[in-house]
Amino acid sequence: MKAIYPLATCLLLPIVSYANETTDIQERIVIIGESMQSPSEWVVDSKQPRQPLPAHDAGDFLKSLAGFSATRKGGASADPLFRGMGAGRLTIVNDGQMLQGGCSSRMDPPTAYITPQSYDSVTIVKGPQTVLFAGSAASIHFEREATFFEVPEFTGYLNATTAQYGRLNTTADLTWGAQPGYVRVNASAATADDYEDGSGNSINSQYERWSGDIDLAWTPSRQHRLMLKLGVSDGEAAYADRSMDGVLFDRESVALNYQWQPENRSLEELSVNTYFNTIDHVMDNYSLREFTPSMMMPNPTASNPDRYSRGFKIASEWQLPPSGQLKTGLEHNESAHRNRSSKDQFNQPFESLNRVDDAFIEQDGIYAEYRHSIDQEWQLVSGYRLDHWKMTDKRTTITPMSAPAQSNPTANETRSENLHSGFLRIEKQLKNGYWYAGWGQAERFPDYWEAIGNSRQSPTSESAFYTDAETNQQWDIGLDINTDKWRLDASIFYSRVDDFILLQKGMMMQPDTVRNINARTWGGETTLSYQLTQAWSVSSALAITRGSNKTDDNYLPQQPADELRIATDYRHNALTYSLLWRLVDKQERTAVNQGNVIGYDIGNSPGYGVLSANIDWKIDPKWQLSLGVDNILDKTYAEHLSRSAASISGYQQIDKVNEPGRTVWLQTNYHF
Repeated sequence: MKAIYPLATCLLLPIVSYANETTDIQERIVIIGESMQSPSEWVVDSKQPRQPLPAHDAGDFLKSLAGFSATRKGGASADPLFRGMGAGRLTIVNDGQMLQGGCSSRMDPPTAYITPQSYDSVTIVKGPQTVLFAGSAASIHFEREATFFEVPEFTGYLNATTAQYGRLNTTADLTWGAQPGYVRVNASAATADDYEDGSGNSINSQYERWSGDIDLAWTPSRQHRLMLKLGVSDGEAAYADRSMDGVLFDRESVALNYQWQPENRSLEELSVNTYFNTIDHVMDNYSLREFTPSMMMPNPTASNPDRYSRGFKIASEWQLPPSGQLKTGLEHNESAHRNRSSKDQFNQPFESLNRVDDAFIEQDGIYAEYRHSIDQEWQLVSGYRLDHWKMTDKRTTITPMSAPAQSNPTANETRSENLHSGFLRIEKQLKNGYWYAGWGQAERFPDYWEAIGNSRQSPTSESAFYTDAETNQQWDIGLDINTDKWRLDASIFYSRVDDFILLQKGMMMQPDTVRNINARTWGGETTLSYQLTQAWSVSSALAITRGSNKTDDNYLPQQPADELRIATDYRHNALTYSLLWRLVDKQERTAVNQGNVIGYDIGNSPGYGVLSANIDWKIDPKWQLSLGVDNILDKTYAEHLSRSAASISGYQQIDKVNEPGRTVWLQTNYHF
């Protein structure tokens, strides 16, 4: 890695030597990430091109932000983590909908169904610093903005990305609007072949995805809006980490939203949102790979889990004299999970079998969040949330791995629990920024994958259904300073998690064990940018996370390695030249065979450095063209949280799923 330092310096020198300063401020490709727009909260432009290679799904998109990482398993469906916490510890809201995947092994996390460029913004709240959503580690909201048209207008956004290894992504976001209302259409398609790592090894990673969403809005006035939202998507994806691929990712969704903004009243906004969505997922071991008999799968095998989710939310915002703002709401969410599978697909296809229910989950929540302005500089923000959870175990039998089925000791049993969350935060406005300090608590109910999925057991039972809920108590402190020349955005956290839900990998064909421990985590993110001249700027982002298992006196598993990103860009007229150097430290703080529903620690990981570059051309206010090269030095490396590579016919088996080697890409954006 030391050899990269002089090389990076040599690459920077021509940019500095031939720099011609300009005062033209333009949009440019994002290579480090955005700063917080308000205490503990990011609002990210999801349409802005980014480096590394612009993402095709939400998992890839999030891992480009400081503090986020992802468990990699091929070219698609990366499962995101924030500060080492993922799955049920992240609340992901898809334009007002709670979307859940179907696979009990998380082949299809919620982010696999989200195309970032189809949304206007992504709001991320760090830690338990809001009660608007039931998040414990972070809340992530992909959102489309509402619009009111005074006169007839047609607006749109078109995006196309092409890259090596047969990759092609296209996105269209078109809106026809007038005073009575508007129609907004989002469509996307993505395809890619197997990529190669830096050593030339092919990785089983091909995919094809498409999605379509339409918003039909009636806006009789600026104060009223009624919107019907319809969505569908599908695709297929090959995976390098498992014995099956995903051959169906069918999503269908319907939502109805009403928003009222009364004039000159204490009530600023009232919204009612209801939704329904279904996920129909199929995975098999023969469609996207050469079928090879194994001890666990001697015949062509297919599995067809599905999940339907529905819910509603009523939310209001109030302006309370003399200086208070109140947000209140109540919500209901429920989901049902089913499955059917065939171990001899050609002779007994799964399509001929009945679906079998295995879980039903309900959540009712009520919350209030209050912001009080003490004076022009000091603000106090607080919130409380009560959630009532209910889960029913509908499994009559448990079938761990390839073992014969056995009776389920918790068959048809229902458990329920009231969980309490809240926070208190003080904010201080400075001349050029702000600082904040907050404490929050979030109680989290076990999710489907922990309590029921994959027939996991507890230390005292063959069923993990009665795993205790987690309690996360966390301190968050942040500072944001923004001047003409430089900007500093720093946040640190310390978290105590009682009854942390830990998974222990089963050995010798035994089921995985789910148990509760006490854990501690701490760390933070720092982003620093400096404007050397009007044309040339440098920036960096550092993310560090530490975790400990206090019960076992061991490291907490599935924690990302320390990461530093260093970037520079130079603007010359309509062109911006950028370099990104990503440095990831070795990770030796591991707990082998322990982890979460996303993955397990499989050993230590070496450090690495990856150098990437791009040229961004702002042709005019409508057109933007970006050309980039990722992994310029063709480095062979794998993320620490990557999963183990499976034995797949026609592919070389490696310890982990490696990342792509040198990749050249081109992206075009058109706004009108």
